[in-house]
Amino acid sequence: MANRIFHDVQALNPGIKIIAGRFKPNGSSAIDNTENLGNGFTVAYTTTGTYTITLDDVYPGYISAQCSLQHNGGGDKKVHFGAIDVTSAKTIVIYNVTGASVADLAAHANNHVHFVLYLRNTSLTK
Repeated sequence: MANRIFHDVQALNPGIKIIAGRFKPNGSSAIDNTENLGNGFTVAYTTTGTYTITLDDVYPGYISAQCSLQHNGGGDKKVHFGAIDVTSAKTIVIYNVTGASVADLAAHANNHVHFVLYLRNTSLTK
């Protein structure tokens, strides 16, 4: 645990919630959610190159989202978001693209997918 004083995040938008996490791809098998870092979500391998994050809660909307791939082998390997539904299904889809096979993503213990979601926890938009 960090031995510092941390302060609340300040935002101009009301009711901002941040969900950040990482998961380790596991080839074409189910993801071991005990290895995830972060709270408020689970991850499932959906189909080849596709992972679905399921949030624990629904949110009135999302403001922004980022995802990235930590790949031990380097090269031009990327992930990107697909459909994002935080209001009813509570799901966020992440696709593996450009050059990293499903087996390649699972091949090394240091390969992880990282994501950050900035969500609205209120129907107010201003």
